[in-house]
Amino acid sequence: MSEASTDRPKIELPHRQIICSYDDVSVIRCAATTVKQNLAMDEQFAQLASQTGERTVRFWWGGSPTLVLGCADKPEVALDLEECGRRGIGWVKRITGGGTVLQSSGIFNYSYTAPDPGGLDIKKTFETGARFVIDGLAKLGLDAHYCGISDIAVGDRKISGNAQARKWRSILLHGSVLVEMDFDLLTAVLRHPCREPDYRRSRCHCDFLTTMRNLSVTASLEAIEAAFVESATAFLQR
Repeated sequence: MSEASTDRPKIELPHRQIICSYDDVSVIRCAATTVKQNLAMDEQFAQLASQTGERTVRFWWGGSPTLVLGCADKPEVALDLEECGRRGIGWVKRITGGGTVLQSSGIFNYSYTAPDPGGLDIKKTFETGARFVIDGLAKLGLDAHYCGISDIAVGDRKISGNAQARKWRSILLHGSVLVEMDFDLLTAVLRHPCREPDYRRSRCHCDFLTTMRNLSVTASLEAIEAAFVESATAFLQR
């Protein structure tokens, strides 16, 4: 039930709903059916960025539970493969770094693709991308902050993880925001990471992560998406 990044075939891009567009940047809603296909779409938009010079912010929601490994993660280390098999949970590798995450229908995702001008500091890119996520959370009543290398936290609990890659003369920055999470499933299939940010302090998944629903955000999925669309649009116009 494994899928390596290099095994993902190119897919035909579905219709893009352009939310706003100006100059060389567009904010779009464009989603595939599966997590695997959406990761492949991120790669395709990154390749297009170097060919067209366009910057794109894309939004999509996770689907059936799927474990997504960072490019350096090993499934036999990161996952309980026996439990994954019993539960029918597959996994896929992405081309970006970072740790393993569980994608599901309660996870809101974004990607930002742009030509790579070279010389951009990786940490600064993370911090820049985090701004619109933090602004989106603020619109939903949450006081979040940049934490660790690439996380966004509310208090000392992680609510968003982000990763990036430089390939095809392009930048791919993408991340996820936890709206809802099945922590029983997460604990069963995902082992404690070998590497962790200092602020995690060896806490288990349930004590380290939080979600919008845990923090009493009752907004609909549509309203949540709208908040991030608004923050991304404002961010790109700066």
